[in-house]
This record gives sequence, C-alpha cells and structure tokens, in this order.
Amino acid sequence: MRFRFAPYLLLVVASFWGQSLHAQRYFGALESSCPHAHACNAGLKALEANAFSYTPPPAWIDANAERDAAFVVTYANFPTEAMLAFDFAVDIWSAFLTSDVPIHIQATWESLALGTLAQAGPNSLHENFQGAAFSDTYYAAALANALNGTDLSPQSDLTCSFNSTSNWYFGLDGQTPAGHYDFITAALHEIGHGLGFIGSAYFINGFGFLGTANTPYVYDFYTETADSIALLDVANGSSALGNALTSDQLYWSGINGLEGVGGSRPRLHAPSNYDAGSSYSHLNETTYPAGNANALMTPALNAAESNHNPGPAMLGMLEDMGWIIGGCAWTGIALGTQTACNDASGTYNQAITLSYQAAPTTGLIQVNGGLYLPTESPQTINITGLQADGLPVNIQAQFTAESTCNVVFEHAFVAPAPCYCLTDLSGNGLTEVQDVLILLADFGCFIDCAGDITGDGASTIADVLMVLSAFGQPCSL
Repeated sequence: MRFRFAPYLLLVVASFWGQSLHAQRYFGALESSCPHAHACNAGLKALEANAFSYTPPPAWIDANAERDAAFVVTYANFPTEAMLAFDFAVDIWSAFLTSDVPIHIQATWESLALGTLAQAGPNSLHENFQGAAFSDTYYAAALANALNGTDLSPQSDLTCSFNSTSNWYFGLDGQTPAGHYDFITAALHEIGHGLGFIGSAYFINGFGFLGTANTPYVYDFYTETADSIALLDVANGSSALGNALTSDQLYWSGINGLEGVGGSRPRLHAPSNYDAGSSYSHLNETTYPAGNANALMTPALNAAESNHNPGPAMLGMLEDMGWIIGGCAWTGIALGTQTACNDASGTYNQAITLSYQAAPTTGLIQVNGGLYLPTESPQTINITGLQADGLPVNIQAQFTAESTCNVVFEHAFVAPAPCYCLTDLSGNGLTEVQDVLILLADFGCFIDCAGDITGDGASTIADVLMVLSAFGQPCSL
C-alpha cells in the first residue's frame, strides 16, 4: 500500500489508515520521553562551536509524491514552528522507508538536562515474530511492525523528546545562524534512533555487556572490533567486551552499511570513557564531522550545523537491520543462459534474473511486453522468441500494479548473430536473380515488406544494395 501526504499541515485532525494526512496532533500531557530506558539514547549533545555547514535533503524527494510509509505524530506542548519543522523531518524519513503499518511517534517538548538537545528511543521491543531474520533478538517496534506487516503493539512506536530551553532554529532551509541548533537535524537524528538505530551495550566497572535480559538487539549482530571479531562472539559480562566498548575502534559489518561508506566499515562511537546511552549507538564524530554526508548520527550537533539527509551509512545500516529503503525499486539484473539462434525461426531465448524490492502484492511483472507472475526477488525469467540480429538488447521491466515502479536496463545483453541468410529471399541457399526479382516486385513497400532485408520495415534502395553486394554468393548458415 502506498500513501500520499500533505506535508506541514497545522490542523488538529484525525489520521486514519490509508488517508492522506501523515500527522495526528494532540496537545495533552504525555509521560516523559524514553519510557524504556534500556532502549533509549542519552541525548544529542550540543557543541557550541559554529560549523556553518548544510547538507540538504536529496534532490529527488518530491513533497507531493507518493510515500511507502505513513507517520502518525502525537505532539505534546509543541510550539507551532517546532511542529512544522518536525513535519519536515518526518516527510524526509517517509521518502526513504517502506512499511504497511503506520509509524506512531510521541513527540514531547520538555526541559532536558543542560547541554542535551533531544533524546529518543523505541517504546517497545519485539522478538520471535514472523518476518524476523534473527530469533531471540529484539527489534524496535516500528521495524518489527514493518517486517511483520501488522501492528504488534497498541502504543506509540517511539518517543522523541526535545529540550524546550535550547536555542533552536526552526527554519526549513538549513541556514542555521550562529549560536543556534537546527531542529530538523535533531528531529531526523532522534527519529533514526526510534526506528532501530540503537544497540543494547552497557558498561559497568570495566566489564561490558550486551542484551536486555540477555537478549541482543538486531543492531548488535553487525558490530565488531577492529580485528573483525563480532561483539556477540566476545564473552558477555567480560573485561574483553568492556575493552572493546571503550577501544575507540568499533565498526559496523553489514554489507549495506559498508556500501554506504564506499566499501570500508562505518566507524562507531566508542570513546575510552564510556558514555552511557551515547557510546556504541552513534557514528564516530571524528570520522564523520559536521558537513560530512554521514554526520547525522554522530552523538553531538554543532551550532550552525544542518543535516537534512540521513546519509548513506545510516541508510545502509538500517537496511542491514531489515528496513526496506527507497520503496518499490528494481535493484539489478543478471544474465542466464542464452540459446543459439534457431535456424527455422531466426529466434533465440534469453534467461535473466531480476532483483527488486517492495514489490506490490497484486498484479504481474511485465518484461519487454511479456507478462510473468511475480515470485520473490531475485526472480529468473526466460524470454522466448527474441530476434537474432546481433544487436544489443534493452530490458524494460515494470509492475502492472504500480506502473511508476519501472526500469530500463540498457544494453543488458547482445543478441546472437542471424542464423539465416538475409539476402536469400527465395530460400534456395543462394543470393541470385530470383531474389532480385522478389525485391523489385516489393520495392517501395513500407509495411510488412517481403523485401525488407535491413530490418527497417520497408523495401528501399538499401535493401537492393545489400542484395547486389551478396549477389552470386551462397548463404553461410
């Protein structure tokens, strides 16, 4: 199911499944943020140094385009300008995510600790549900719902709380002035934590631990040391794990996260002085400073630093954990067996394997005009009756139920050379007078022409020249 929203609305209205509005606002009192302390971060820290940097949202985001995820936001004590900025951040996230279950957010406006801009976390965790890639593993509520396809808990999925005393900039343009903190950047950051960018590590008196009641989070499966030792393979409750958590050398091992930083490993925040709630569940500030494409999920925000893009590392990490990023899309093509040219028909068959994500649940796959039942990605399709002409072949694929989800793989493969004699119009194995007569009788034809040798549909002087150039020669099959 796809959704279309009207961004930045200020009305207090109800938002129901499948309707167009993405935010539901209530202004009653809510309990303090982070009701589940085991799954909360200690807060986005404010750095006083002005960065004067701005990373804009991706240019492809269209505010009026359909979305594959809907958000329902319940606001408490929020000023109007803060709601507008939060709506902007929500719409950015909705352009990336896919979920058939609306994502419910509690957003609170309250006084937080000095130097803390905001904090957030999932309101519930789920394990051993249908759709989970790992058993006995906790998933943040919004991710669990997306993987399962149903709402696994009645309450809001995540809570984001913002410091009412911070010197916020609520503009949508990213031009944060000196001494101010960009609210949209903070909102994107905190929503990211609530979506599942959070691990279960904690540190006590030199000993490191993973898991809530010994149950790890899906995030934990992708964390490792500089020597590529998975943290889940290090003894739980050990000084070795404690040393790793304070080594300043922790990394992400998931393949999509690696692709997000160009093939290396995303570096995590793991300072020598363990910072509860901040260590481990952020990217490294030194590696990804203000202005870097991956700066959003570092533990601190500079004044005059604006980042309106989740960044390739974070998006890849969320994808490793199970989120479908980018909605319905064709992600690749691989070639299978190509048959030889059939002498009788001049055709051949080509097997291709198509990869896709977030396919619609109804309809068919259309490939170069042919229709096929979707199975699961990657899907192998055998295209039959292709004309052997030795030319490159484009592959055009789309879902009939979602025509906007389409792709053209240009020059996907090359057809085999013709296996029949183009200039032997009579079929006697020679190019001779009889072929010339057939062509002349058909000369000037423009539709379904018997004398069309060049393949342009017509019998023209070009066809005559081809016959004359091959005149007197036998066909070589």
